[in-house]
Amino acid sequence: MRLLALAGDIDALIADIRLRTPLQALAAREGWALLFKSFHDCVAADLAAADVVVVQRGCSRRAWQLQHAARRAGAAVVAEIDDLLTELPPHISNQGAVRGQQRWLLRCLQEADQLSVSTARLDAALRAGRTLPPATLVPNGALPLGEAPMPVADPAQRVTLLIASMERLAENPVHAALRQLQAAGAAIDVVVLGPPAADFAAAGVQVRALPLLPRPQFLAFARSLPNPVAVIPLEASRFAACKSAIKWFEYGEAGIPTLCSDVPPYVDVIEAPLRDTLVRNEQASWLTALQLAAGDAAWRQRTAAAARELVRQRYSQAQTLAGWHSAISAAFAARAITCLPSQPVGERALSAAQATLHAALQPLRRWNRQRLARRKQAA
Repeated sequence: MRLLALAGDIDALIADIRLRTPLQALAAREGWALLFKSFHDCVAADLAAADVVVVQRGCSRRAWQLQHAARRAGAAVVAEIDDLLTELPPHISNQGAVRGQQRWLLRCLQEADQLSVSTARLDAALRAGRTLPPATLVPNGALPLGEAPMPVADPAQRVTLLIASMERLAENPVHAALRQLQAAGAAIDVVVLGPPAADFAAAGVQVRALPLLPRPQFLAFARSLPNPVAVIPLEASRFAACKSAIKWFEYGEAGIPTLCSDVPPYVDVIEAPLRDTLVRNEQASWLTALQLAAGDAAWRQRTAAAARELVRQRYSQAQTLAGWHSAISAAFAARAITCLPSQPVGERALSAAQATLHAALQPLRRWNRQRLARRKQAA
């Protein structure tokens, strides 16, 4: 099997979580060939060499063109989606841009041989009023840490409340609860990674703001914090409900006790005896939960151990690999039925001209992306 995995930015964190880490493990296990490319770097030869092409979040004309060309070349296509991108809420930073590309997203989904989705809720929401190809559930799983010991719950040290997100968070009463705790002199420190740091600071919460880190570095950092307790506030919305509980899985495997909003997807995976880690989105409920986590070392140790056991039983990377194997196998089996006929001569000539133009412009585009990245870092 020859796999080609494509994403808008193949080095992005979401591409690592959904594509790079699991597909590398799967390909190594199965002896498959595997190539990763960003949309802008993919060329016709990459498509022609693939049996199955995985297209993550095909929210652009370029993504659809690559998908269409792959099927013309005889490859099967898996359209990968892990968020309800058809219903982005206002607080998501790129919601305007994604909304403007909705037609390409829908075309990529509708014209794929197989979908890969992160949750059953997401699949149902995407299908509402639409005809889509078959879908395979590819659940997220925790990055395995082997025999790494759990962080020590030390009652003599301050507690570190850890919040991390790739996106801004909707307004949540956890802000007020944290302000109240800090005003009362609670022995807590608040560390926020990613875009939400600015929102917490603006809400009057004293935070240590840090940039996002790659998964292995982030988990090592989180485990190194004194008395870490992860905090996952999430709004009650269709978009949020269709998300994966990947953060809870990762923290559970890492041995970090976690408090989550009492909404899907967390209510779908957190079982007894961990129900007291689900918090109603009310200031009083968050205050009570945070006080418990900050003040009870035995609770932290007990909660971390129970979460790790549950994650390793049901939400490990093994489940992710099994899902990807099923999705890829289903797409490959359907290839003879679903692949498009060969292009007419005129279309082949046009495709060749477009490929030549794209190759000629690649150095300029690469230089411009590097320039913009340097400007962003300088700012």
